Amino acid sequence: MAVVLPAILVLLFASVQAAAWFLARATALNAAQEAVSAQRVYRAADGVGQRRAEEFIHRAGDWLTGSKVTVQPGGDRVSATVTGQPLRIVPLIPLPAVSETASGTVERVTPEPPP
Repeated sequence: MAVVLPAILVLLFASVQAAAWFLARATALNAAQEAVSAQRVYRAADGVGQRRAEEFIHRAGDWLTGSKVTVQPGGDRVSATVTGQPLRIVPLIPLPAVSETASGTVERVTPEPPP
């Protein structure tokens, strides 16, 4: 029992840390999608997508720490990238940074086809 229990605890904490990393990825992707959804609206004000993503990250909890949101409107497309660090549960395990990107077309008015 003294030999097996430490191995079980290491596996338990490693699986919890892996789950935290996946939750951080999901949070970053959803925040990027929220930013694109807000910024692609017809005549959207500058910065509305970034504010929406930051609000989403704040409401999501601490799964993504030290986050940075970058929204790049460009012509008829907009893209958003969210980067950050996942929540560290086990202090000695180094974790890769999380970076997720979403993009979409900007809404525009098109003329109606003739009847």
